[in-house]
Amino acid sequence: MRPAPRSGRSRSLSATLGAALLVSSAQAATLDFGVSYRAPDAGLWGRVGVSELDLLGGQVSAAVGSRAAQVGYARSLSLPPLGAATARTDLAVTWQGGVRLDSRASAGVGPVALNLAGAYFTAPVTDVDPLAPFAQVPADLRERGWNASLGARYRVDRDLIAVVGGELGAQPQLSVGVEGRRVLTRPVTAEPEPAEPEPAEPEAVEPDPTAAPETAAPEAATPDAATDPADPATDTPDTDPPGMDDTLPDTEPTGTLTWRAGALAGRDVLGLTGGLTYAAESGLSVGVDALAGLNTFGVTGSLSAPDLIGEGSSVRLYAAYEPWRTVSSPLRTGLSASLPAGSGTLTLDASAGRTRQGQAGFGVRVGYSLPLP
Repeated sequence: MRPAPRSGRSRSLSATLGAALLVSSAQAATLDFGVSYRAPDAGLWGRVGVSELDLLGGQVSAAVGSRAAQVGYARSLSLPPLGAATARTDLAVTWQGGVRLDSRASAGVGPVALNLAGAYFTAPVTDVDPLAPFAQVPADLRERGWNASLGARYRVDRDLIAVVGGELGAQPQLSVGVEGRRVLTRPVTAEPEPAEPEPAEPEAVEPDPTAAPETAAPEAATPDAATDPADPATDTPDTDPPGMDDTLPDTEPTGTLTWRAGALAGRDVLGLTGGLTYAAESGLSVGVDALAGLNTFGVTGSLSAPDLIGEGSSVRLYAAYEPWRTVSSPLRTGLSASLPAGSGTLTLDASAGRTRQGQAGFGVRVGYSLPLP
């Protein structure tokens, strides 16, 4: 038999979700379904919710799962002439009585972009998201505590950005670095214009012996004699701008190469960082980052491809090995895919890795999102 408090929370949160679904029937929103399985200790999970519901000047989301219930609120603000800001807060309550509160905000003011995030929790993140231990972004796997992060980016010029960031919590750290980018191009050879067909020569006509002889017309003046050197029409200026060479080929972009370099220092970590990302014009993207220092090593990589399994689909692969992390899984790998199906979108997430205790595990989630009219 379930404890009475849990049943009360279940009825209350289910009523909240039902009210959200009722309101969403009159507004644009998205209905989400999901089933997850994680081994070896989590078993089968279920979840249903609604998201992107326009309410209270922003967007509201709500969900009920087999382990917890969630509600979130997000809002964007335009602050001319300063810039724009966005903020989101999520609250999760587990059926065991734990609470998780996550907030994050971002703002842009001129050449400066700021990102701020914080979390307070009395329940592990695995009670809310069973695939969190092996996600691409490392998750704090402690059962209770808090953490915060701050990042700032300053655009020095069009192709160079200065970056600084810091984290507080169980493993505080500070990072500084620079990012640059270069647009890659290739020459484009113009196709030759098709040649115009030569006019056919007229057939020769034999003279009529009975016809009267033709009177010769007076000769026209020769071109040299008829041309006036002072005539502006004969003085045609060069229409090409000075310094232009018609032999230089045109170019078109093929992709963007982004490079990163910096340093990371904190508890149990000290080293230099570097990375490269190539993004093609087709949408294909591949990136790799590495950390090397005194008794410190780490590497992460990802690959994203659009339309790989069908039109409108997306596929993403990632892998990370970061043995220096003390509150997150050191080994994380995974795959995420989405594919339009019917009126909605079918999603698949699979991840695997090794926890802080050295235990191997994996998780799979299948979901379906349906936009409501």
